[in-house]
Amino acid sequence: MSFHIGKRWRLLVPHALLLLLVLVVLAWWAFADARAYRAFCLVDDSARRRAFYRQWTLTSFVLFGLGGLVLLAATGSLGDLWRMPSEFAQLAPASAIAEAGAGGGADYVIGVLIGIGAMLALSVLLWALQIRKMTLPAIGDIEPLLPRNGAEIVAALPMAINAGFSEELFFRLALPLLATRVTGSALAGFAIATGAFALAHWYQGWKGMLVVLEIGAGFAWLYLSSGSLLQPILVHVLVDLIALVVRPAIALRWHAQIAPN
Repeated sequence: MSFHIGKRWRLLVPHALLLLLVLVVLAWWAFADARAYRAFCLVDDSARRRAFYRQWTLTSFVLFGLGGLVLLAATGSLGDLWRMPSEFAQLAPASAIAEAGAGGGADYVIGVLIGIGAMLALSVLLWALQIRKMTLPAIGDIEPLLPRNGAEIVAALPMAINAGFSEELFFRLALPLLATRVTGSALAGFAIATGAFALAHWYQGWKGMLVVLEIGAGFAWLYLSSGSLLQPILVHVLVDLIALVVRPAIALRWHAQIAPN
């Protein structure tokens, strides 16, 4: 018995220190990112705005994409990229775990792709109908972030796609798994990770962070209920594409058509 307790403590202490380090770095980055966003809001030059987009894309990929992989590797959890970690069993439905363990889910993937296709078709329809309501920002203080011309839309496209992949890898798998191992509770692990996800959107203001907190909980539910990281990745990408690509494109076309000749 004492051997097992000693082994658990030898694993718990470095994991706890690693979790603390990750949260401190994340808080520091969120503060610096909010400050950079305030500077971005004062920029009118399109070339400089596109440079910000590229910088944010690269930073997110390194911090959350590569950082998530490093975190998984450091805790011996890279195999959990392809299966639901056993630590999440207390929250995940049995059907999701069984499906993930069996390597199935073809019908689920097809269903997700059909859903994405339907939402994209709806976006095209809204564009055609010129519903101005869709051109408005959705949450938080993000209006300055939205692209203002075609070149900026193209520059924002990689940022939207990368956010869906990198942030879901980090906030829905790597970070909650580490926090679960430290706290012994999957619920606490996902609560910590979802709170950190909201903190990473500090630049949106407290109202935006509250909405992001709710969205993060929804992404966590998608992951746990499906047994695969694919669904929240695809939905996250779609949400960001609509916000950073579809909505600005609709707005540009709308204002072009109502502008005086």
